[in-house]
Amino acid sequence: MKNVLKYLSAALLLIVIGSSCKDNDNWVILDDVQPGSYITGDATIYSAAASASAFTRAALDGSDDVNDVLSIYTWLKAGSGFNILKVDNEGNQVSYGKGASVASDYDTVDLVADGTPFTVSKDGLYLVVLNNADNQATVVEADFGIIGDATPGSWSSETKFASTVFDEKYSTVEMTLSGVTLNNKELKFRYAQTWGMAIPYKGATVTIHSNMGNSGSSTAAMTTAFSECKGGGGNFSLSDAGIYEVTLKLELRSGKFTGKAVCTAKDESSAKLPEKMYIIGAPFDWSWDKAEELIPVHSHDGNFWAIYYFNEGDGIKFNSALDWNGDQFGAENEDPRGYGEYAAGGENLVIATTGYYLVWIQCSLSADKKSVVSKVVLSEPNPYVIGECAANGWSDQLAAADKFALDGDVYKSAVLNAGELRMCVKLDNVDWWQTEFMIFDGKIVYRGAAGDQDRVQATAGQIVTLDFKDNTGSIQ
Repeated sequence: MKNVLKYLSAALLLIVIGSSCKDNDNWVILDDVQPGSYITGDATIYSAAASASAFTRAALDGSDDVNDVLSIYTWLKAGSGFNILKVDNEGNQVSYGKGASVASDYDTVDLVADGTPFTVSKDGLYLVVLNNADNQATVVEADFGIIGDATPGSWSSETKFASTVFDEKYSTVEMTLSGVTLNNKELKFRYAQTWGMAIPYKGATVTIHSNMGNSGSSTAAMTTAFSECKGGGGNFSLSDAGIYEVTLKLELRSGKFTGKAVCTAKDESSAKLPEKMYIIGAPFDWSWDKAEELIPVHSHDGNFWAIYYFNEGDGIKFNSALDWNGDQFGAENEDPRGYGEYAAGGENLVIATTGYYLVWIQCSLSADKKSVVSKVVLSEPNPYVIGECAANGWSDQLAAADKFALDGDVYKSAVLNAGELRMCVKLDNVDWWQTEFMIFDGKIVYRGAAGDQDRVQATAGQIVTLDFKDNTGSIQ
């Protein structure tokens, strides 16, 4: 009996000792703090340096060789402060606070030993970035939403989560959006209204990913079960169109993000927007073998464009299939058409004047979603240069100085500056990158609905020439 009591006493002692090494609020408190950097303070959920409060290598965009920029996603409370604790290899500890502001698009400051604690204006999820090279810190509110061609804002703007809940007991942050209508296309999670946050670094900048995709590099299905996410990961895809509840969850203990999407009501509408569009007519000998495919407008389902040279009297029609299947359309009658908008009809669309035309096909669903409504827009082609080499740089407000001019049968740009070259045509309510194109090996190559094209650098003094008759071009 005495032996049994001894064993029970020993077991109880081990339980007490084991429990004393844990802290319910802070998980594993580090009595012998390991070298590294930690976030601590009353504004955080860490009363002291903890394994879960350690900064880790930041998810950077195109900067794999940078290892002295660290970050941590964490929940911060307003009305209290936090500091950054650095511990060197000898165990020396220095607590840093907020110093002078640094020129940046975000809240970036110098770190000061024993300085004023950092504060935030409201409770929420934040990304804290530590730039060890310059001894600076940046604090950004991680106000996530969803973005992509599956979402209401397509790839242009985030649809913000309606609810963000911090569960202190289970150490999670859960963001939810309910009742949102989504297409069976692709999406990611993003904040800061940008694909990357450029912060100061060694006299230049380094870019932090502000988006979460799937844990791989290619598109993966999002399901009703949580899928692991990573900064800058691949897109998620949805199998059905309909009404969804979307959730993004952060486990603060591990720093792991996961996401899921639950379809609560499928879209059962019978009509579907076309995924392709072809042009046939006199310039193509009225042969489907010679018909050409128009270019999809990125992120605008049912929209297609192209630039063609037509002769006066040319008749043309369009169809989503290479076939006379009854879905082909032209105009309501064969009156000659110049620049303008025309409702789709059963007759040929007849060109009024010889010259170049930018053709824009706009297809949308009827109010009851049972049929497709189509429109043909003819306009003067308006290709532009954009980028570092352009007079107006990367501005969305395309400048007259960056517009190509028609010289005979070809379009020529103004003299370029040195830097990255991109080109596009301008369509109403369409971002420039959604109609962009580039020249590769003497051919005009259109982005369409695909990802970014390869980068091209222009030399100061070069001119771009475009010939849309045979889709060739040059940069020289």
